[in-house]
Amino acid sequence: MRPWLFHVGDIGVPSYWAMLMIGMLAAVYFSFREARRDGLDPNPLLDVSLVAIVLGIIGARLMHVLVEENPLRDGQLILFHYLDHPADIFNLWNGLAFYGGLLLALPVVLWMLKRKKLPVAKVADIFGLSLLLGLGFGRIGCFLAGCCHGVPTNLPMGVTFSDPACLARPLGVPLHPTQLYSSGFAFLLFALLWLQKRRWRRFDGQVFLSFLLLYSAGRFLIEFVRGDNRGEFFNGALSSSQLIALPLVVLSLVLLVWLARRARLLEARAEGEAKG
Repeated sequence: MRPWLFHVGDIGVPSYWAMLMIGMLAAVYFSFREARRDGLDPNPLLDVSLVAIVLGIIGARLMHVLVEENPLRDGQLILFHYLDHPADIFNLWNGLAFYGGLLLALPVVLWMLKRKKLPVAKVADIFGLSLLLGLGFGRIGCFLAGCCHGVPTNLPMGVTFSDPACLARPLGVPLHPTQLYSSGFAFLLFALLWLQKRRWRRFDGQVFLSFLLLYSAGRFLIEFVRGDNRGEFFNGALSSSQLIALPLVVLSLVLLVWLARRARLLEARAEGEAKG
């Protein structure tokens, strides 16, 4: 596609990072506006968002370095490339694994919210929507860079990459545009869960848990048509992202069921007290 948006002399602007920055700015702006709408002070959330972004990038990069294969050398972990060229670890033009960032940032964000005495579940709902917004734009950057590409396909939606500078392989062969699948899915979930938050939310935390459940389930399925290697387990049956997605689906589903029952009990108790 277009790994570099443009060059000014010898300095180029990577498409991946341009779209990632747009996604981050959109997510932070949305968090600020949504917090204000919910009656929360948005300023502390900006501090938390900044920490979450930094930790998210670090965690995403670590997962990429430790478990994924070199996209340009089949069968070789990218870790060996970085051991031979350690300075390349800081070349963040590509190579971020979302779940690594989520797992590193989430506990720190929860700790910060409690320390700042912010309503954790209510803020989590805002951040869940913000993450989806950022992911939607970020995956467009993946498409432009050619990373996170799909397996070859004969279906009409197949996209052929030809630029040697991109990370898609093989070149000249129609591939599943898994980046666009992921982007469209993230934007669709954002719209649905935004409506849930506005109209159907029965308890705080429901939107965030719904995000974890639905995104992880969708990610698990999309991984089956991914062509790049994110670390294969069980003889190549599952990727590292699928191994993380499965327990997240189970955990979020269990919590949703438990909290929904708890909300119903509280509603019934409140109705009983009102009648009494």
